[in-house]
Amino acid sequence: MKKFLSIIALLAIISCNSSEVFSSNPDTLSMNPGYASDIFYSMSQGEVLNTPRAGWDMAFYTSAFSAGIIINEGSGVELYAYPNGDTSAWSSMDTTGLSSWTPLYNSPTDWEDGAFNRTSQGHPDYGWGVYNMITHSIVGDSLFVIKTEDGSFKKLWIVDKISVDNLYNIRFADLDGANQVDQSIDVKPFISKNFIYYSITNDELLDREPSESWDMLFTKYIDLTTNSSGELVEYLVTGVTSNIGLHANKFTGVGPDFDDWISKPFDSLKNTIGYDWKSFDMQTFSWVVDDSIAFFVKDDNDDVYKLVFTYWQGSSTGVFAMNKSIVSSSSIQYDVISMNNLTIYPNPSVGYVNVKVANNDNFKGQVVLTDISGRMVYESEINGNHQINTSGFNTGMYFITVSNSQLKETSRLIVK
Repeated sequence: MKKFLSIIALLAIISCNSSEVFSSNPDTLSMNPGYASDIFYSMSQGEVLNTPRAGWDMAFYTSAFSAGIIINEGSGVELYAYPNGDTSAWSSMDTTGLSSWTPLYNSPTDWEDGAFNRTSQGHPDYGWGVYNMITHSIVGDSLFVIKTEDGSFKKLWIVDKISVDNLYNIRFADLDGANQVDQSIDVKPFISKNFIYYSITNDELLDREPSESWDMLFTKYIDLTTNSSGELVEYLVTGVTSNIGLHANKFTGVGPDFDDWISKPFDSLKNTIGYDWKSFDMQTFSWVVDDSIAFFVKDDNDDVYKLVFTYWQGSSTGVFAMNKSIVSSSSIQYDVISMNNLTIYPNPSVGYVNVKVANNDNFKGQVVLTDISGRMVYESEINGNHQINTSGFNTGMYFITVSNSQLKETSRLIVK
């Protein structure tokens, strides 16, 4: 009987054209020497765009009612808030002691919290400006000094954002006031992208995000690391940032067969995958990848992928490798799922679910159904085959556990 059920499960998988769900798909990519390129990557399609990181200094979040402005910290851009006055000091800015000013960086966890927003005190103060409740625009109230990608320093004023027009007005000049530029940046043509990018040096807009959907960005960015004294410090790293809205989780110290992605909640932080799955070994003077770290990534289609990094060569080539496999697909409906000795069907459940211990029609024990928070929603004795009425349960993921003194088996159940 056990062999028969396994055949049914196999046929169900094949009939759904889902043999790839359980296969590993190694992928080798290159950020090029010196990690000079950004890679926009899709879990389902692979590399979407490999593009130079250079060429821009700042970028504007494209939502009409956002104030997010980031800097190109991966290419050496630095930002400083002017500490000695507000916008009325534009003509008289004194940058004496600039070297002692504290730089502002983009948030490592939230794309919208850019370097220009790090001094925010909360609504209506967004760091570089204050929200006007009458016009719904944001009026700049702060001055900045920006070290551009080419190493020059400029004073900078985000004059305002006309939210209804999705239009920024900015002003920048040399520190002595020479070469002043007043520029309007129309964000509307780029609202299908997360950001529109701008070069102060060239006074030029750059549309550098792919039109295709993507999940992860391999790049250089500032994150928190631990120094030799055990203190958390901001440091330039090379790693992975998640696209806005992407959900992922991380498991450490797990084996190659680990796939229990549901046991930890997903989050949508920018740096969930991050950089610290690799380290530099000073003894061998080479990079080491911790392949006992596994990530699970849920894309826009609600497909869940397992991601394990396997190789990182370093800045000489920028080449790295990872294994990925899809562990849950929204497009696949399983009529029968066999988890070792436990078989449940249909799954997803549409009103009921049958529970059976394979090769043991006379099994006696207990069956328990819990939700993903661990709360028990059903409990009963089981004597042979057992059927649970699920019509009154909320839709979502559950766990079915069958046990007695000799056996304990748990399987996942989806209720629709």
